[in-house]
Amino acid sequence: MTWQDRSGRIDHDGPVTVWQQVADDITADIESGELPSNSRLPSEAELTELYGVARGTVRRALAALADGGTVTVVHGRGTFVAAR
Repeated sequence: MTWQDRSGRIDHDGPVTVWQQVADDITADIESGELPSNSRLPSEAELTELYGVARGTVRRALAALADGGTVTVVHGRGTFVAAR
């Protein structure tokens, strides 16, 4: 998968929180199979740049995905799509 600028996917003025939009976008890629099980997501810094959002926003999105069992965060290694 090639990660490119995703800032156009985020509506900063819409009713859905920005962190939820980021989480939903990543979830859509996982559900479509574009991000297979055990694949590594870009770092928080890279996601911040790709989505054009604050690092705290990316952290909140990844935390929500981890809480839901969609991704697994391994300290010092990265964030990975959870095995299905």
